[in-house]
Amino acid sequence: MSAFKAQATTSFALAVLAGLLLWPALWNGAPLFYYDSVDYLEMPFTGRLPVFRTAPYGWFQWFARLSGSLWAPLVLQALMVATMVWLSARSFVPTLSPWLFLFGAALVSAFTGWAWYVSQIMADAVTGAVLLGTVALLCGQKLPAAQRLLLVGLTAIGISFHLSHLAVVCGLFLCAALVLALLRLARVSVALRLGDLAATIALSTVIAVTANFTATGRVFLFRDPANLRLALFVETGLVQRYLDEVCPANEKASQLCPYRTRLPTTANAYLWNTFGPFHELGGWRSEPHKQEAKAIIREILNRYPGETFSRLGKAALVQFGMVETGDGIRPMHWHLEKPIRRLYLDFVDDFLGAHQQRVIDFQSYAARDTILYWTALLALGFFAVGRWLAGSRWPAMAALFVFLALAGNAIVCGAFSNPNHRYQGRVAWLPLLLVLLSGAEMTGLRLRKDPGDADGNSVEG
Repeated sequence: MSAFKAQATTSFALAVLAGLLLWPALWNGAPLFYYDSVDYLEMPFTGRLPVFRTAPYGWFQWFARLSGSLWAPLVLQALMVATMVWLSARSFVPTLSPWLFLFGAALVSAFTGWAWYVSQIMADAVTGAVLLGTVALLCGQKLPAAQRLLLVGLTAIGISFHLSHLAVVCGLFLCAALVLALLRLARVSVALRLGDLAATIALSTVIAVTANFTATGRVFLFRDPANLRLALFVETGLVQRYLDEVCPANEKASQLCPYRTRLPTTANAYLWNTFGPFHELGGWRSEPHKQEAKAIIREILNRYPGETFSRLGKAALVQFGMVETGDGIRPMHWHLEKPIRRLYLDFVDDFLGAHQQRVIDFQSYAARDTILYWTALLALGFFAVGRWLAGSRWPAMAALFVFLALAGNAIVCGAFSNPNHRYQGRVAWLPLLLVLLSGAEMTGLRLRKDPGDADGNSVEG
């Protein structure tokens, strides 16, 4: 196959995959929206950076403003994800054909929530591809220079879209350094390219800092999300315990003392209810309340270190298994109609006529998502052990780092934010894809080693 024909075939396969990843949006009649989508939609027009976000994904929505269509960034992020997954797959299985890749990716798109995330105006759209690209750069085979640079660049951009991506990837880097040191002590030879991953992290940091500077005029990577952490401590019950201990003796010990009998029981209720202590005390932009949050967190850590660790660990474990599709995908006309009417007037009819505005039933997905996620994780473990014993290192290394990526995502989102199905659901498709890639690699090796004669018998005695 000529180079031009091969490239044309690959490009066509990626375009088809991008279409498959957008099927929920196409069926919906409009991009899917989450509560936070409004922040990203408005940023290209206002330049305002929400207090607990980084700017790159907001600036990515400039493609919508420039084209006058909310479909533009959606199509671009689908092509971005398709390209990252294809390059990652080829680093694991260099002989993988575009058609076999497309078939496997179509299965993953059809039987997991992958496409539902890519079809949203949310940074979560690229999370799974970012973590897969990270693992590929770390332990896949080295791609040709142009493809490797493309994967580094796209992965770095994707990392910069959300602070949780950077936290998980930095955690993977530290784990990889530890694994490499242990394997060297055990005299086991495994290629882990820490340099490629370090360069990717550095590039993503530069992108995020630069984007934040263009939005605010200040140089920073992220702003301290103290209120988010306090909300998690509210959900775990630690704030209630602290207030019950200090407020009876001194009602002025905390601004939250007057609210201790009606404190919300979940982080989301604490942060997003239009009534209650958080908003009555000034909300996101209240510096005194932010300092209060830091003080309460510090006191809780000092008073109950063991219980804090236990409850946050439990939150991370719970998050690891929360993978149901559809979290937060509900009617948004009450929340988004006004900004869309103000910014994208021609899109209002499509937005109001979308299936999302009439409730989408995700109940049939729940059991499927959970069963497939755990089954794929189990199968991935069997593949990893089997291929390692057979002398093939990358499936075991990739399986290890995908598992660590899933665990890191659960820790960052569950123990430092608060457990939600969307956080783990956005990466829950990774084990199934890796199982398919491991199977493709094993089948390809078997075919090359044992092609068989015309009667189907092995040509090797």
